[in-house]
Amino acid sequence: MELLNRVSRFWYRPSLGLLLIRVTLGAIFIHHGLMKFENLGGTAGFMMAIGLPGFMAYAITFVEIVGGAMLALGIAVRAAAVATGIAMLVALALAVLPKRGFSGGEFEILLAATSFGLALIGAGRLRLTHIFEHDRE
Repeated sequence: MELLNRVSRFWYRPSLGLLLIRVTLGAIFIHHGLMKFENLGGTAGFMMAIGLPGFMAYAITFVEIVGGAMLALGIAVRAAAVATGIAMLVALALAVLPKRGFSGGEFEILLAATSFGLALIGAGRLRLTHIFEHDRE
């Protein structure tokens, strides 16, 4: 039992866990944003096909690339997490559910839930802005 307690204490690293989640989530958003950026015309056409104005392609691409970078670096994580979470809910409601139904939207649900979870928890200590701040989070 003592060994189990020591191992358990060793693996209790909330800041490292949040860093892993933030960097992974940020990388996913950056990747998907860059895919949209490479074909903004096609992305705008898709947005118009699902009933959104074409300029939303730019907004969503911006949120995914910049928001993803902010998440990964730990800059204004709560705001970035809310923005990316809302983007995923919009994608789920307008693009995924009408075409694939609920069973096709697991990825978007996971990204939205993880984003909103980070918005509630915060970035943790291992973030870029921690260098410049003296707050507790």
